[in-house]
Amino acid sequence: MSEFEIVTVINRPVANVFAAMEDFNRAPDWNPAVVEVRQQEEGPLGVGSTVVYVGRFLGRSFESSSKYIACVPNERFATETTSGPFHLEIDNALESVGGGTRLTAVYKGESRGFFKLAEPAVVRMAKRQFETATENLKELSQADAL
Repeated sequence: MSEFEIVTVINRPVANVFAAMEDFNRAPDWNPAVVEVRQQEEGPLGVGSTVVYVGRFLGRSFESSSKYIACVPNERFATETTSGPFHLEIDNALESVGGGTRLTAVYKGESRGFFKLAEPAVVRMAKRQFETATENLKELSQADAL
C-alpha cells in the first residue's frame, strides 16, 4: 500500500474550507478527476455516510463508492473506498492557523484491476492529481469562488 501526505495553508476560516470540501456540487470545479459526486443518503454527512465519485483518471472513466469512517465537523473527516478501481483511504485534518486553515490530507491506497499493472506510475500521477486538486481548492476558496 502506498502512502503520501499533502499539506497546504488556505487563507480562509476552517468552517469555509470544510464547507467547500463537502459541497459535492462544486467538487468538479476544483478536482479535475471528478465529474460528479453523489451522496447516497439524505441528511448531514457523518460516520457511515456513503458517496459515489464519478470521474476520469489516466483516460479511463471510473465510479467509486466511499464511506465516511470519521467525521468531526470543521476538524476532520476520513473516507475509504468500498468499490472502484482503487482502494483509497483519505484522512483530512483541518486546523486553524493565523486566520487561515492548515489542511493536512493523508492518502493511503492501492490500485486494482487495470491500474494495478502500473502501480508506481499510478501513485505518482495520483499524487500530482491530488496536489492539483488541493491547489485549485486553495485558489478558489481564497477567491471566494466556492
